[in-house]
Amino acid sequence: MFITTLPIIFTYIHLFSAIEAVVFLAAIGGLVYVYTPEPQRTWQEKPGKNWYQFLKAAWLGELRLWRAFWPFFLFVNGVLYYADYRIAAVTYTIASWKTVQGMLFLPIIWWTVSVWQCTRHSRYKVYGALARTMTIALYLDLALRIYLSSQHPNTLFDCRLLIMQYGDCL
Repeated sequence: MFITTLPIIFTYIHLFSAIEAVVFLAAIGGLVYVYTPEPQRTWQEKPGKNWYQFLKAAWLGELRLWRAFWPFFLFVNGVLYYADYRIAAVTYTIASWKTVQGMLFLPIIWWTVSVWQCTRHSRYKVYGALARTMTIALYLDLALRIYLSSQHPNTLFDCRLLIMQYGDCL
């Protein structure tokens, strides 16, 4: 998250400064911490037998937080990093890049609900607050990506090589 978007924002566009970004994210983290429930100490996890039961248990908040948070966090960041790599190699068009983001939409909704439901099953309250803050940060990163691709496409894409979708770069 923010591997591509924040350097472009800080270097080329100057939409906001690094200090403003840190203050904003810290304020969101503080608000999320206040509203994060205390962990349940006596709860016992029931192991799932297959992938479907794992997804269902995460959706219903019946897993430990780390089991709901880390697999998808690594997956979504890997997908976004790969898409950004393909952009840098000029092998993705703007439409391809937006398609990747669109394909991640429903899994991100699932992940958000799962993380917010499973925060009661973390070791410490701060872990639940950090996980919730990271889900919000993912939405902020996606919003910045949409902003950059629609308002400043030349900062992400080499528009000289996009003959078929040159209209996206105007």
